[in-house]
Amino acid sequence: MGKISLKTTIDITFIVIVASFAILAYSIHSRSQSVKQNRMIVNHTSNINSVLEKVLSSTIDIETGARGYTITGDENYLEVYNHGHKNLEIWIDSLRSMNETDEYQSKKLDTLEKLIESKQKVSAMVIKTRREYGMEEAAALIKKGRGKEVMDSIRRSIRDYQKQAVLILSDNLAQTEENVQARNNRFFLFIFVTFGILIFAYIKIRQNTQRLLLDKIIQENLMDELTIQNQQLNDFANITSHNLRSPASNITALIATIEKDSPIEEYKTIFEMLRKVAQNLNDSLNQLMEVLHIKKNKVEKELLSFQQIYSKTIESLQGEILKSGAIIKADFKEVAEIAYSRIYLESIFHNLISNALKYRALERTPEITIRSERKNNIVYLYVIDNGLGIDLNKNGHKIFGMNQIFHNHPEAKGIGLFMTKTQIESMKGKITVASEVNIGTTFTVMFGT
Repeated sequence: MGKISLKTTIDITFIVIVASFAILAYSIHSRSQSVKQNRMIVNHTSNINSVLEKVLSSTIDIETGARGYTITGDENYLEVYNHGHKNLEIWIDSLRSMNETDEYQSKKLDTLEKLIESKQKVSAMVIKTRREYGMEEAAALIKKGRGKEVMDSIRRSIRDYQKQAVLILSDNLAQTEENVQARNNRFFLFIFVTFGILIFAYIKIRQNTQRLLLDKIIQENLMDELTIQNQQLNDFANITSHNLRSPASNITALIATIEKDSPIEEYKTIFEMLRKVAQNLNDSLNQLMEVLHIKKNKVEKELLSFQQIYSKTIESLQGEILKSGAIIKADFKEVAEIAYSRIYLESIFHNLISNALKYRALERTPEITIRSERKNNIVYLYVIDNGLGIDLNKNGHKIFGMNQIFHNHPEAKGIGLFMTKTQIESMKGKITVASEVNIGTTFTVMFGT
């Protein structure tokens, strides 16, 4: 199975959280509706109990009014009696409306209503007897106990009614508690699940982010490697086109020095020079071809001798040196060796010395001085000539540019200094120039550490 992408991880996390939230919301809503229903039942039960108390109170008023009238004959007690009757009608109607949908409670209410009617009849009979036959007859009727019996039945009925309501109330309170607890449990479960999902998502996102960063680093390394390899290929092309031109010119110059009547010794000398130029040309080609096989992230360094690189360069430029009569001095006593790219160092020597020969002043003998130096643990190379010089005020900003030519010379291509600067800077170094027109030029190479 392939790795889950960052986008897929985020989408799945969002969907799971939304689904969990929807389930929790539905559960909470369902439980809330149940709690609401139970609260309504609690309120309904409380109202019924309250009305039952009113019914009992009104029944007691009827009994109190009837007994008070029986004992005293005072009509004022009948007001209490009549008030109880009116209230009973109201409270019985209320109970009836509260229990319209409850068949069981309706039957209990029917029983209670019949008992109340019986009580009302007994009380009415006692009042009538008191009014028509006097207190003794009414008292005798009360002593029979029918009124008390009915009143006790009413109390029991109301007590049972209330007891049943309390049971219902207790059941609903228990259900409410269960619903609240279940809602809380689901909420905590949701929190736990959501937290777990977020932790999982965080880990996956972090892993994906690290993978993306790693991929980015790999891509950047590949880009750096490709950039370096492209630079090496450009160097190869530039060095090939630039450096091979000089040996070809040298061969032409050496051949041009021979006349048909030249002595055999001169032929031998020129031929020996040609052999060295050809050998150096062959070595340069072989080294240039090796550049194409470099696959590392940076140019390989090796410990090189300044004197050996200089000698090889002089041999390659022997024709120009003879033709110009140049005097070249080299001093590598202070720094004899350096860890550097062979192909780059040879190219630097070749370009700087060949430029000094190429742009010499025709009215004087060319003099070129090459020396090495170490300052602050940094190696410097100086190439000093007494040639035509360069107007730095006019051309200093473009001296190392591509295809920049400052003197009229048939072999000037404007590539050598640009290529030299590129090679030096790719090795973390720097090249600077100081020059005066018709006085000479000094190139300073600061090699990177």
